[in-house]
Amino acid sequence: MARQAKLGQRIGFWLVSHLGTWALKAIFATCRLELINPQVLEGIRSSRLRVVGATWHRTAIFFLYFFRKVKPAIMISRSRDGEYLARFVELMGGIAVRGSSHHGGGEALKEMAEALTSGRCPSAATVADGPRGPRYQAKKGMILLAQRTGLPLATLMWSADRAWVLRKTWDLTMIPKPFARIKVAAGRVFNYPAEMSPQEMETARQELEDELNRLRVELDARCGQTGLE
Repeated sequence: MARQAKLGQRIGFWLVSHLGTWALKAIFATCRLELINPQVLEGIRSSRLRVVGATWHRTAIFFLYFFRKVKPAIMISRSRDGEYLARFVELMGGIAVRGSSHHGGGEALKEMAEALTSGRCPSAATVADGPRGPRYQAKKGMILLAQRTGLPLATLMWSADRAWVLRKTWDLTMIPKPFARIKVAAGRVFNYPAEMSPQEMETARQELEDELNRLRVELDARCGQTGLE
């Protein structure tokens, strides 16, 4: 996407990504955090625990900041919107791997697996409901990555008492407001065998979806967030 963009588009990408990153860092630095299951969360943030992380699309922006010191590999779609997010990932110190379930997914999974197995990054993550949804419905990409690398798959979620919710977006993107109280949780950690039958894969996919939705509903309720179904 970036190589094909015209000069004006490249300038726009640069301005939006750099100014946006600066503004979001400033906002997020004012927020107060409560870590639920802190052993897992701090283990990931300190690189002591190597995982494949899965969350919903709506939480992606703050999690890029929360896990920035780990320099994780993050799968980002090849869309125009994905270009902004990819630059945000890189400005945060992460590794942006371009691909999605619709375009270049196989290549992206291979690159992420190589980054993990080579030690280039300690962990990797993406959104389980993909770049286009449907919202809160898991796809199997991160399960495949966990299988390829032998790493556990950790379910991750956050919600906040004060947040901007972009209600015109398909994923209901959430961005914490200044001085928000944010609850961050790690849920079940799944381990998968190297080979699974189609039925076993579907069971694993459904269990991942159910756990992410359990975390989402629980945290939204604790933070007073409503109408985010």
